[in-house]
This record gives sequence, structure tokens and C-alpha cells, in this order.
Amino acid sequence: MAEANAMVAALVGDLVALDGIHVTLCWDNRLPPPSFPADRAALFPVAPGEDPEARWRDAAALCDVVWPIAPESDGLLGHVAALFRDTGRTVVACAPDAIALASSKTATAARLAAHGIAAIPTVPFGAPPPPAARHVVKPDDGAGCLDTFIVDDIAAWTPPHAGRWIVQPLVEGAACSLSMLVDDAGGVRLLGCNRQTVERGNGRFSFHGVEVGAMEHRRAAWEPLARAIAAAIPGLRGYVAVDLIDRPDGPVVVEVNPRLSVGYSGLSRVLGWNPAGDILTLFNPRSADTGREDAHA
Repeated sequence: MAEANAMVAALVGDLVALDGIHVTLCWDNRLPPPSFPADRAALFPVAPGEDPEARWRDAAALCDVVWPIAPESDGLLGHVAALFRDTGRTVVACAPDAIALASSKTATAARLAAHGIAAIPTVPFGAPPPPAARHVVKPDDGAGCLDTFIVDDIAAWTPPHAGRWIVQPLVEGAACSLSMLVDDAGGVRLLGCNRQTVERGNGRFSFHGVEVGAMEHRRAAWEPLARAIAAAIPGLRGYVAVDLIDRPDGPVVVEVNPRLSVGYSGLSRVLGWNPAGDILTLFNPRSADTGREDAHA
């Protein structure tokens, strides 16, 4: 919830700072209401017992553009993006094929490796594991460090619950991420070079946030990587985040997130300009017109 709230607060804050934009925010009404300017943002409540997807469609009908925030887990991001596309509204999201591929760590690693991009070798649990003294096991479609285990004896390990589990070698290095903006033609602007706070304990990883812009000294090394990833996965568009391990011999990609990430939080403050406007304009060129009070997001 802390990560979700940080993304929502950052995005809505950036959107309401744009001229002519009014935000309708779907919000589970069991949660404390966020604080935004009432004349620029309105809450659209979703209550227990209501069909949330029907409520989302009702909210979309009030808007010109929909910007979903969702994890890839269980196909949720792809499902929500498709749901909003079916409403006929413009959706700020990557193409369906790009979301589907990036939602699988196995498929992502294979695609990147096929394009000569260093990525962590990834196999389904039960297949012969990559050679390593220690391994990492996680869901194929997991988000963040959820259910991410460090395993000393992979042959003796048992998944805690059903699902598509994957096995990777434990790669040592600095946990980092990059935030990038991908345009229609696959052109890339590297927005942020970030350091992640990832801790180990009780045989698993845990995620504790992002220091946005803390790795700017690695920009020269990461810009070619950002361009290569966009070329390897056609359909990435708008804001895209990449988790990586930074090592002395170069960065190794962990996963590609075809969506808003925690690294967006604080990005406008670090950049000194508002990236939401540039992202929105990629999908809805009319949003570049200032002073349009009927524009929504």
C-alpha cells in the first residue's frame, strides 16, 4: 500500500499541476482519502460489494484519458489496460504484446538475451537450474520483491504456494533501476538513474524504496541499455521502468516494468520539470494544449 500510495500521490500531483487537466481518481473507500485540490481532482469511490470493474468503466466514461496503475501479477495490468481500451478511451499504457511479454520474467530474459542484452538467466522451477552457488526463486509474474526467496539448496526447496515459479542464479551487485520515456518510434529518453533499497533477511529479499536520481553517474553506461531494451521489446510506450543489478563489468537486467513504478515518485522534483505532461502528450496530443478546462485524465 505504501508503494501504491506513493505512485498515486506523485502522478496525481504532477497531473493537477498541468494546465487544463482535471483528475478523476478511482479510490477504494475503505482507505483514508488522499489530499488533493478539490477543484482539480475528484475521488470516484469504489465500495465493498460493488463490481469494481463496472465502477472503473463508469469512471472512464467521465474522462478523455485513462491512466491505469497496476502490477503485472496474475495478468492484472494487461487485463485492466484491455478493460479501459474497450471503453473507447485513450489509455496511457504499453501495447498489449509488450505488457504480456514483460509480465513474464522468463519471456523477458529470453527476449533480452536474444538481442544481446545482459539479463539474469531464468528458467522455470523444476527445470535444470542455472549453475550457481545460491539461487533466487520468485513468481514469473511477480512485482517488487514479493515472494522472492534466496535458496542455498534448490533441489530441496518447495514453493510455498502454487504458481509459475522461476529460478535464477543469485547475482551480486547494487540493486538499481532506470526510469525511461519511450515514444511511438521507440525513441528513448532516460529520465532517472535510481538506486533501490533492497534488503536480505530470513532467506528472502525485501524492498524498501527508491532513491531517485542517486545513480546519475551511471547515465552514460545506462543510456545505451535503455535504447537496446526499447528496441528489443516493441510496443513499450510512455513511462517504463527497468530493474537491474549494477556490477563492475556492467549492468544486468532483472526485469522490465511496462508501467508506472515507485521510481516515478519524486521524479519531477529531481528532474526539475513535470514528466506527466510529456507522457500524456504521447498518448493524447490534445493534452499539450494549455488552458483546455475540459481535458480530463
